[in-house]
Amino acid sequence: MKVLNKVIVVTGGGNGIGRELVLLLLLKGASVAAVDMNMDALEETASLAGERKGKLSLHKVNLKEQKEVESLPDEVIGKHGAVDGIINNAGIIQPFVKVSELDYEKIRLVMDVNFYGTLYMTKSFLPHLKERPVGHITNISSMGAFCLYQVKPYMVHRKRRLNC
Repeated sequence: MKVLNKVIVVTGGGNGIGRELVLLLLLKGASVAAVDMNMDALEETASLAGERKGKLSLHKVNLKEQKEVESLPDEVIGKHGAVDGIINNAGIIQPFVKVSELDYEKIRLVMDVNFYGTLYMTKSFLPHLKERPVGHITNISSMGAFCLYQVKPYMVHRKRRLNC
């Protein structure tokens, strides 16, 4: 996708890969709606954007809160006039412990952010993206989605081979 003069929403825009995506998209001429649950981190991203921050909007949203996410498209469109793509980058990871030691609250938190947050973003923005000549949805995941950590021998036998 050519991003010049496009409007892109980036979750996790307050740090890490999300921040770098925001800054790169701005450099390439896109307008960007940076989304994060930490406003201080978003403001630091804006500071790093320098002279390009005029094309940047900051949105404090907790992705596990469906209603907050559902109100985001109107905020973004109100600021930028449209939306051409979303990058679902935000995610968290559970502690690397045996499943038997992992409590349900940690599991729920990971699922709420990584699965439901992505689902809420996609469903909330999809109607608006379908109205555009071209719309894009990009989902980013860590290698944790592809590899099993702390694999036990019975799992290796059952799966035969892990390509990680």
